Amino acid sequence: MTVERPLVLGHRGYRARYPENTLLAFREALRAGADGIECDLQKTKDGRFVVIHDPRTGRTADSDRGVAESSLEELRGLDFGRGERIPTLQELLSALPADAWLDLELKEETLTPADCAEISAILDSTISREKLMVSSFDARLLFPMKARGFPVGYLVGEEVAGSWVAFAATLLRLRPRYVNLPIDMTRVLGVRRARRAVQALRVLGFRLLFWTVNTPAEAGFAAPLGDFLVTDEVDLIVQASGKRAPQK
Repeated sequence: MTVERPLVLGHRGYRARYPENTLLAFREALRAGADGIECDLQKTKDGRFVVIHDPRTGRTADSDRGVAESSLEELRGLDFGRGERIPTLQELLSALPADAWLDLELKEETLTPADCAEISAILDSTISREKLMVSSFDARLLFPMKARGFPVGYLVGEEVAGSWVAFAATLLRLRPRYVNLPIDMTRVLGVRRARRAVQALRVLGFRLLFWTVNTPAEAGFAAPLGDFLVTDEVDLIVQASGKRAPQK
């Protein structure tokens, strides 16, 4: 089973060229022709939801702080590159055009299932569910979102190659709309076995997202099989996936 041209999502924005998970990176991903963006959600000490991948700021900001040990005001004082500040979930949603897709990854380091009610309320007050995916490696964060009617994507790590039974059991319990696969599965399983696994998931009715697709060769494998390609290299993968890039 094949799909039409997959949608391209900027991984943490346009990560290859701009500071990741910033409003600048999100704007530039869309300007480069991405259909939407993928980003990460953590929670601060004072209960605010902020867009950052790591549970600490040291890799991406000018000072190292624990997100869960810091207030929003304290995190706002950090420079995340080019003068960019950490966005809240509300700021991200307000900045996204209505026609842009959003893959919002819930991070298990600082979030719990109890946070899902508030996250749901924020999403529903700002964005349509039509172009929204809520994803996580932790199925415990996805069950309450699915119960509230959100389309969910179960993120799969490379380690699944050695634990297919547990993976299949989670899929049967959760029945996500999307299965989010690492492009590195082609290296772990080999291209033929990876293609067979992907085709089996499609036959079972799952829509597929591939992360992180950063080369034309990776796009060549993923584009005929996937509904979404998540990439650091937006310009390159927009072209490789068959989408016409915007005029600059």
